Amino acid sequence: MTGEPVVPGWIQEYVDACNRHDAAAVVAMMTEDVQVVDTAFGGEFTGREAVRQLLLGMDAGLSSDYRFTVRKVVTSGTDYAFEWVLTGTHDRANPELGLPATGKAFAVPGLTIGSRRNGMITQNRDYWNLAGFLTQVGLMPAPGQGD
Repeated sequence: MTGEPVVPGWIQEYVDACNRHDAAAVVAMMTEDVQVVDTAFGGEFTGREAVRQLLLGMDAGLSSDYRFTVRKVVTSGTDYAFEWVLTGTHDRANPELGLPATGKAFAVPGLTIGSRRNGMITQNRDYWNLAGFLTQVGLMPAPGQGD
């Protein structure tokens, strides 16, 4: 595959809002009863307010400069999936998870899959490699180096 991916307008708007760290704009694209799952941390978030808190937590406990870059998009009817890379600097501590800030850069691939109803996101699941992230930011040894 060559060139930039073709990204439907609403997905680009969603990613742009995420990249602005604009939690209000992100949840405005979701139904009141939206269900969001972050498979890496095992979190399930139901409703706009819970999702808003999740997004605010990324700013407060992960990175001040995180950014998503879309790689590939697939849509079918009301279902969608898109591959992405999350980049940033791990400059925020997350005491709740016991993760100190390391100041190291990260680039983690992931996948979002979900459904929409009447143009609004109803379900959204994010799959990404937590071990890869922890290794990149120096909080976990690389495979084979922890012996």
